[in-house]
Amino acid sequence: MEISRCETERPLLSYQSKLLRQLHQGPIDYYKDRISGHGFYDKERFRFHGNQLYKAYELLYPRDQRFVSSEVLEMTGKKGLALLWVDQGRINGRRGSLRGKYSSEEYRNIAAYMNVLGIEASPHSNQLTTIEICLSRSGLALMLDMVEDFLPKGVYNGLSRRRTMSGASLRQGS
Repeated sequence: MEISRCETERPLLSYQSKLLRQLHQGPIDYYKDRISGHGFYDKERFRFHGNQLYKAYELLYPRDQRFVSSEVLEMTGKKGLALLWVDQGRINGRRGSLRGKYSSEEYRNIAAYMNVLGIEASPHSNQLTTIEICLSRSGLALMLDMVEDFLPKGVYNGLSRRRTMSGASLRQGS
C-alpha cells in the first residue's frame, strides 16, 4: 500500500502511518521518502507492506475494481467515515459536501451509512451521474464533532482552515 500527501499535510500522513502500524497484525515492511513536486512543496510518501493487507484489498477491490460497500463502511465505522471526510469533505457556507471518484451506488452507500449514524446526507446528481453527497447544517455539525473525536486536534485544524471559504473557524454558524 502507498499513501502520498503534500508536505504541508505531514501531520495527517504521520497519523495515518501510526494507525496502520497499530492496526496491522504481524510484521511489516515500511519505507518513507519524499517525491519532488511540480510546485514549491514536495510530496511525502510511505509504502507499507504486510501479510494481512490482502484482506483489506479483497474488501475494497472486489473483482479488482474499487467499490465502497455498506459492509466496508460498517467495518471501518465512525473512524473510517471521519478519515473519509478529512480526505474528501468540503465546507460550503454552512453546509458540507463530500466529493470523490465514486459511482452512484457508492455515493448511495455512503449517504445511507451517514443517515444511519444520524447525519443528514443526500446524494446530489446532475443529468448524467451522482456528483456529491450534501450534508445539512446539523449533519455538518455532527460530522465535525465526529472528526474532532477521532483525529488529533493539530491534524484536522490545519486542513480545515484551507477548506473553508473565508478561512474562519468551522464553528462560526453552529
